[in-house]
This record gives sequence, C-alpha cells and structure tokens, in this order.
Amino acid sequence: MLQYYYGSHDTPLFDLKTERLKVLKVIGEKANQLELKSATCLNAIKIDRIKAKLLKAESKLVADKVITEGIIRKDIFYVDPHNFLRFATEDLPFVLVTEFPGVKPDPWEEIQIHLKDIDVSYTLHPARGCLPGCLRQIVVAHLKVVVAKWSQVDVVTGAKLSPRFWPGSTVGRSYYTSYGS
Repeated sequence: MLQYYYGSHDTPLFDLKTERLKVLKVIGEKANQLELKSATCLNAIKIDRIKAKLLKAESKLVADKVITEGIIRKDIFYVDPHNFLRFATEDLPFVLVTEFPGVKPDPWEEIQIHLKDIDVSYTLHPARGCLPGCLRQIVVAHLKVVVAKWSQVDVVTGAKLSPRFWPGSTVGRSYYTSYGS
C-alpha cells in the first residue's frame, strides 16, 4: 500500500493499492518476406485451389539475429483426368534470418512469430495421356518477428481517498462572506 501526503499534513491524501504483474516488454519487431519455390508432379488437368498455412515455427536468438526454422503446409485441391476432385498435401521447410542489432541471448527473452499473410501463385502443365502434370508454385509469406523480454511492473489496482477529499465534504473548502451592502 502506497500513501501520498501533501505538505505537512499528518493524514495521507489517498492510499493506493498496487499489484506486481509479470509482463512482456517488446524490445523490437520486424517484418520479413519469405519466398519459396517448388515443383510437384500431379496427375492433374486443373487446379481447384491451393491453401497454405504456417504449420510450425521455432526460433532461436543468437548475437544480433533471430533464426527461424519452420514448415509451410500447402493443401492442393485438383481435378484428375477422370474429372474427380483430388487432394494432396505438400510441406515446404524454410529457414529465415532476421537481423536485430544489439540483441543478445537472454533467458528472460521470448521470440514470437506471427504470420501476417500468405499467397500462392502457380502454373500447371496439365497431365496428358500417361504423363503426369507439373505444378510449379511460388509461395510468398510475410512474417512478423517479435523479440520481447519478461519484466515486472507495479499496477494500481485500487485507490482510497482520505475523508477530507470525499465528494460532498465541506472540509477543505473556502467560504467567503460579504459584509455590508
């Protein structure tokens, strides 16, 4: 409990109740672009859609940089030569290096990876006869890398005013009287 006084008064003006919280303080954040190319053999005549997502990402902090290793998973929906809708999954591993000048490994630091957006562009050379088709893809993903440090912060959770400053109290007010008229 913290107490605040004004001047030489014996009673405090107000009492503050505080609580100590453990919070993450952001040291730095940067956006990075990741570009992955792949070619897949599919028995496809048409691509219905390709959905991509960040499957997993693990980061480690070394002097002045963050190294992120992860996997982007693509779900490919396509039509085969017999006009059946098919599904295939492809995982693309990646390594991404992000520069953070002045940041050093610390057990109190935490690294967060956020996927902002991901886009897949592709070209299909369709299957013909007994030859499978070739699907060439480019995946572009924007990742935000955040380096934060755990710290403790005191937060005010309650305030109690002293009786002389309660609303409606006449103590501490000035009254003026006029004489004569």
